[in-house]
Amino acid sequence: MFDPRKIIDALNRHEVEYVVIGGFAATLHGCPEQTFDLDIVYRDTTANRARLLNALLEIDARWDQPLTDAILQRQVVFALNTKWGDLDVLSDMVGLSGFDEAQAHAQSMIVNGLRIPLLDLPTLIKTKEAAADPNPRKQAALQYLKVLQQQQ
Repeated sequence: MFDPRKIIDALNRHEVEYVVIGGFAATLHGCPEQTFDLDIVYRDTTANRARLLNALLEIDARWDQPLTDAILQRQVVFALNTKWGDLDVLSDMVGLSGFDEAQAHAQSMIVNGLRIPLLDLPTLIKTKEAAADPNPRKQAALQYLKVLQQQQ
């Protein structure tokens, strides 16, 4: 059962430096795109990876191999399964120069008392354009986000 609140709560309690991106960020901005996973970009430092690993352990995150600091350093994207649903963890992403840019363009949203750091709308649009996903559903979501931006 997908429950992004439980994943976000664990990340927050472990003080992971991260920003919500992708479809869930689009949903929080008002896009009706259905998403069934949570995507985050995180600060790729030794201390933050340790906090991230503790949060991942708590939510029973699984991958092809046991998650360790060395494993997290091997690649940029991990598609994980957790007891609360799928979680994509990125240390870098297309359309941004790195985590510092994501954090500089993040806003904090409070949903049911839970603080959620997410990309602001213009930056979310920028990253979705850079990804250039040809999936019609993704393209429709991108167009919807652009309309939302024009209305603001």
